[in-house]
Amino acid sequence: MSIGKRIKELREKIGLTQEELAERVQISRSALANYESGYREPKGEILVRFAKALNTSTDFLLGNEVKVDKTNDKTKKYELDEATLLFARLSNLTPEGREKVLRELEWIEELERKRFLERKKKQNQEKN
Repeated sequence: MSIGKRIKELREKIGLTQEELAERVQISRSALANYESGYREPKGEILVRFAKALNTSTDFLLGNEVKVDKTNDKTKKYELDEATLLFARLSNLTPEGREKVLRELEWIEELERKRFLERKKKQNQEKN
């Protein structure tokens, strides 16, 4: 996968428009479009700014593999997990927005806990 495709994929996953990402990276929207389409590739400082704006690493954007276990010489590609994507999306919100999301998350967690306890109770009743 090209650098541009990785940038576009991450941008879309965290819910940014081209204009928003271009503003964060301090480039024009047309320059971003050129990077995403593969017409040009970001170099040096621009690549670092993309990594920071997308909460990832330059290695991920470049498609490099990183050694994780030097004793066995195993390699693993950087993968952007759901937690990282969630963090990136939260960082786009105002402090008030983040607080609201946390309250909603607490409500969902409590709901899930209650459902779990109800299922457990039902399973125990069926056993007896």
